[in-house]
Amino acid sequence: MRPLAWALLIATWLPACGGAARGQDLSSYYPQGVPGYDSPGRAVLSRPRPLYDPIGVRAGTFVLRPHLDFGFGYDSNLFGSSPGRGSWLVGSHGSLLANSDWSRDSIGAFVSIDDLRSLNVPSQSRTDWTGSLGGTLDIGRDRLTLAAAHLSLHQDRTAVDALPTDQPVAYEVNDFRLNYSHTFNRLSLIPSLELTSYRFASTTIMGVSTPQADRDRDVLQGGMAASYELAPQRNLVVVLRGLGSLYTAPAPGAPTRNSSGLIALTGIDYSGSDWGLRLLFGWEQRQFAAPQYQAHGAPVAEADASWSPTGMTTLTATLARTIEDAAQEGVAGYTYTTAHLTIDHEYLRNVLLRGFAGVQRADFLQGGGTQTSYTLGAGVTWLLNRRMRVSGTEVFTDLRSSHGQSASVGGSYVRSITLLTLGFGL
Repeated sequence: MRPLAWALLIATWLPACGGAARGQDLSSYYPQGVPGYDSPGRAVLSRPRPLYDPIGVRAGTFVLRPHLDFGFGYDSNLFGSSPGRGSWLVGSHGSLLANSDWSRDSIGAFVSIDDLRSLNVPSQSRTDWTGSLGGTLDIGRDRLTLAAAHLSLHQDRTAVDALPTDQPVAYEVNDFRLNYSHTFNRLSLIPSLELTSYRFASTTIMGVSTPQADRDRDVLQGGMAASYELAPQRNLVVVLRGLGSLYTAPAPGAPTRNSSGLIALTGIDYSGSDWGLRLLFGWEQRQFAAPQYQAHGAPVAEADASWSPTGMTTLTATLARTIEDAAQEGVAGYTYTTAHLTIDHEYLRNVLLRGFAGVQRADFLQGGGTQTSYTLGAGVTWLLNRRMRVSGTEVFTDLRSSHGQSASVGGSYVRSITLLTLGFGL
């Protein structure tokens, strides 16, 4: 599990504060340690630290890791408006991660609750909670993975592809995943299936009641990934995915935004002693059921690179480009591009530094305009002992919107968020 202070900053505070993040990028809410949702970390901040990591509480063949966080901060532009309106923030986070400690197979479960209070504007306060469960079954050299998650969240008006609502929009996500990894000597095949449902609560825009049921949808994805080992830790990767979006409650008189699509990616996956690279490029084609929406295709990519020039420093870069469903009524979707660069440095054994920069861009279809977000930030974590740590971070965001004829997303703004967090773990 990654250091808990950074888990709070990334998975709790920043999404809850409504930073200019992708409207429904759920990856930050899925914890490390639950099969089907976690991913290995190579960065300095991801490493085990035997002297400072909580050891957990053993319960038979399971290890429990409870955690509490209490934070205080300031948001300079709570509504993403010009001029901005600031607010002091008080947040609390509680979570429990449980993992099996078996030589084969595995089970992991995670539950968390996050509460954020806006002291100057109480209407922007919210409480989120998440729960996830996953497991693996080893069958010879093969592995079957099953996972499920429920997320009860809020979308802030400052996010990319968010509507200019008066309060954060409550929504729920249910996600189910299945994949099977089968190995033939140097060739590995991984068929997968994922079903995700989104359900949105009603909200208000400038005091007018605005239903959000037209955004409710079920998304089914099925795919096959193939990996061929060219040499030890050097693999050629090919990924094919088919997907379909079914909107369950379209607005009366509006064309349906149901769609189907195909994604094809190919590239390499390389892991060395001090650097790693996963680089996939390809094409996504989306077809819409309504004739009012033209078919759309775009180059897509998934890239993740890390480099450790020294044992104390890691540089991590990510790039992603996809076609997403849009929140705007009358807009079927948008091409979403995001790139991030992070530098982690172990200044002292118990003092960890981080700097990061990122850019996100949404190009909406059907004349919906564009949104581009630039983010710059830095943070420090001080590991006091196994049970306590203090962290602070500063995040600056500049979001620029260019509205099209049918656009109803928020406008341009500049924003900074300052946070100080005290964490406790066992």
